[in-house]
This record gives sequence, structure tokens and C-alpha cells, in this order.
Amino acid sequence: MKYLITGGNGFIGSHLTLRLLIEGHKVTVLDNFFTSPKGRLSNTGANVIEGSVNDENLINSLIENCDHVIHLASIVGVRLAMLYGIDGLKLSCQGTENILKHASRLNKKVLVTSSSAIYGKIVSSPVNEEADSLIGCSSKSSWLYSISKLAEEHMCLAYYREHSTKVKICRLFNVIGPNQSKHYGMVVPNFISCALKNEPIQVYGDGTHTRTFSYVDDIIDGIEIIIENGKDGEVYNIGGTEEISILELAKRIINLTNSSSAVEFVPFSKVFGDNFEETRQRKPDISKLCNLGYNPKYSLDEALLKIISVIKQRGDI
Repeated sequence: MKYLITGGNGFIGSHLTLRLLIEGHKVTVLDNFFTSPKGRLSNTGANVIEGSVNDENLINSLIENCDHVIHLASIVGVRLAMLYGIDGLKLSCQGTENILKHASRLNKKVLVTSSSAIYGKIVSSPVNEEADSLIGCSSKSSWLYSISKLAEEHMCLAYYREHSTKVKICRLFNVIGPNQSKHYGMVVPNFISCALKNEPIQVYGDGTHTRTFSYVDDIIDGIEIIIENGKDGEVYNIGGTEEISILELAKRIINLTNSSSAVEFVPFSKVFGDNFEETRQRKPDISKLCNLGYNPKYSLDEALLKIISVIKQRGDI
């Protein structure tokens, strides 16, 4: 199989690229290297191309020469989405339509990665794929990421309904693993880095908001199951099962690293300004994907220990 992976040099994309290469597939990666190092996939066998999904001519040529598109290209996380709102919206709308338009014309298969952020202010947990999106007001720029991913999903499903495009969507919940940057507000690499240096760990707010973290290998398992067994025009949650508060996560990491770090509480407004609202809870209902054979293997502690080990080996703290 010949895959085109947009954003394939990023955290999740690079892990997925290596998995597919090991399995004997050919992989072309399209990335603008905005948040990932250029040499990450050197000497792996991947065909790495610098460019943007907003370049329609480039997208057309790349899709002509692949069998399947995996669209991962996106602004990384809420913090960057707040800073680069226009770019994020263009990428999710214009870039995604470029992919869908030419994949549809050429009858190619597409998997689009969305985010748990589309659920917004989750009011009931665990949240399944049919739950409503409850997004805050437009004056709060923290909702830009949620809106951009939700618009992306609507674009996909409109193409499926109106053009019979072979597109599937997966919603990812708080993916963690090696190679995840600490520079864009990602909580786990930040906490581990501070813990290994015995520096204070900053917990935003009171730390009672919860997340369900998922190890990247489990996420890639889920992606491959959806590609193989999922239905076109359907949405699938991919995530873990262990919900934890951010404060308890900090304490867990301190314990696993034998750190002397203290926890320091910082108001959200001090970090993000006044245009920010926090989602209090995120836990997925993954029964739809489990019915296709998904079975996440890594506990949270196992995932954290693997990440800690890699960071120690690389000295990347």
C-alpha cells in the first residue's frame, strides 16, 4: 500500500510512518516542519516532502500517486491554535477540502484525524461519538481549536454524503509518547521534564480537571483498525480508559521519577489570558472501536515509564 501522511513528521505522524514502513508499506510524508524537526525521518525510507496541505496543486500530485491518505496535518494544541487562529482555520477548512476534493475525484481512501476537543464542554462522561458538541462563545479564543476540528469533520461528512468520498474520521483523546514536544503546552512531557530536574511542576487552575491519556502505540493500533475495518462516513473515538486529574498526574510523575519537585498552582488566566475556558473532563467511550477489535494495551503508568525512560536516555529534559 502507498500511503500519503500529511503532518507525518509530527509526534503522532512520525510514529505512524515508522509503523507503516515496518509493515512493508510505502510512505510519503507531507509536512511544513512548523512544530517538528526536519531530520526526524531521515534514513527511514519515507519520502519526506516539505509543503502545505493548502497547496492544492501539490496535494493533487501527491494523491495521484498514493492509495490512501491519512490526514494528520493540524495546528498542535490549544495554545498554538489561540496564537495562529487564521492559519489553523485555513488548514482545517481549505487544506482538508483540498485533500477531500482530489481524493474524491481520484477515488482514493482518506482517514482524517480529529480531536476530543470537538466535544467542547463535556457534560456527561464517558463521551460517545453521538454526543453533542458544546462550544463556548467566539470571544474565547481557546475554542478556536475545537471549532477548526469540528469544521473539518463537517467538511468530511459533507463530502461523504454529497460525493460518496471514502472518508473515515477518528477522534483522538490526549495522546502521549516519545517525541512529543514540551514546547507547545503538552502536559506530560512538561511535567516529566520538570520532575527529572527536580523543578516545580506548574499545575494550571486547581488541578481537578481530568483527562484520559493514551499511549501513542495504542492510538496507532486504533488508526490501523479503522483503516482496515471501519466504515466510510463514520466517526470513531480512540483513547484510553484511565481518567486522572491533572494534579494527580503531577503527583504520579513525581513518584515515578523519584523527584523532589513541588507542585505549583498557576491561574489559567496568567498563562492564557482572559480569553480562555478549560474543559473540565475528557474520557472517551471507545466501545464502538472496541467492537472492531480495539484493545488498548498500555496502562497509564506503563506509558509514563516508557516516556520517562526515553527522555532520560536522550537527555532531552
